[in-house]
Amino acid sequence: MFSISTVLKLLINGGGERLIPPLHRSSTPHWYSSSRIISPQKLNLAVDYLTNSLGLSPDQAISTAHKLRRFKSKKNFNLVLDFFKRSGFNDALINSIVSSFPGVLWMSVVKTLEPRIRVLEGLGLTPDLMIKFVSSPSWFLKQSLKSCILPVIETMRSILGSDENVARALQRFVSKIRFLSPKSLRDNVELLRSRGMSYEEIKKLMLMYPRLYSLKTSSLEALIGRVEGKLGIRVNMNMFRQGLHALSSMSAEKLDAKFGALRSCGWDDSNILILVRTGPLVLTKSELALKSAVGYYMKELGYHPKFIASHPALLSYSMEKRVRPRNAVLQVLKDKNLIKESFVLYTSLSISESEFLRRFVEPFKESVPDIYEVYKNYLRIPCKADG
Repeated sequence: MFSISTVLKLLINGGGERLIPPLHRSSTPHWYSSSRIISPQKLNLAVDYLTNSLGLSPDQAISTAHKLRRFKSKKNFNLVLDFFKRSGFNDALINSIVSSFPGVLWMSVVKTLEPRIRVLEGLGLTPDLMIKFVSSPSWFLKQSLKSCILPVIETMRSILGSDENVARALQRFVSKIRFLSPKSLRDNVELLRSRGMSYEEIKKLMLMYPRLYSLKTSSLEALIGRVEGKLGIRVNMNMFRQGLHALSSMSAEKLDAKFGALRSCGWDDSNILILVRTGPLVLTKSELALKSAVGYYMKELGYHPKFIASHPALLSYSMEKRVRPRNAVLQVLKDKNLIKESFVLYTSLSISESEFLRRFVEPFKESVPDIYEVYKNYLRIPCKADG
């Protein structure tokens, strides 16, 4: 196994300047050239190869063969498949790679695939996670290993401190990593530092929400302004990271709609601000889900807006799978004077299901024989707008 630094030295010393197959004048690789149509005879040969060597279904094989555009020799195909097998990829993973990106079959094992896979192995990634990178050709297979991929990983390591942390961040970032560049990483880190965020917070942000580092610096700056202006959360506050994540995929109109949903439940702006400053991630819930949950707590349980706002976790729990079933059990126990009337539902929501059953169901099976049925029946009742 090669370390990333070893791979980088090989590249700098001339071991493979060209790491991806040459492209035509357009940016489209030759295996996807729209001007090239595979002949019926070659198509049949390709389909036979894909079904016999990879075990693809006839429909998958035909679709994949059309994307290959040409089929002359199976030699490179066999080299690629053998390399993936030697690297620990099972048949299902290899099939998934080839189906999503048939052009991988034309790539050089020595110049393109092996250096990249060794980098991922050096980070400690497993084959099932590696497939997500290999299946994202616009970044991992097409970008230069020397000038893009390795610098990105090295920059992430300088922030996160270890390969293990880099791997953790990459796992949360696979679908958006094609937007990442060394420059965007550096510029966004500098922006956050200039706004007063500590290196430790920058590290936590990358581990929790690495996608934010792929934003254009101007977009990240605008996002910071929205979190501070609309939510009242400053960079040095504990909830700032969650605030960035909550608003990163939300338009101003959508945010106003969620504020409007809370106002329609009788909330004033002071309670709304308490809620979003205490738990900004509740804003990732839909307007309908917010109204449903707030309505249940206020109308059926008599909770005041200020109490709900100060305990935002109430709005994060599933109404169908947690809140309603547990409240039904507690209400039965209260009616039979088996627990104090003053016992608050909130206390029981934060514990696991096994702990809830151990504390509030199992001890009362004799005095309330149907207590478990009450719990199970509520779990079966569908609850609208729970999301």
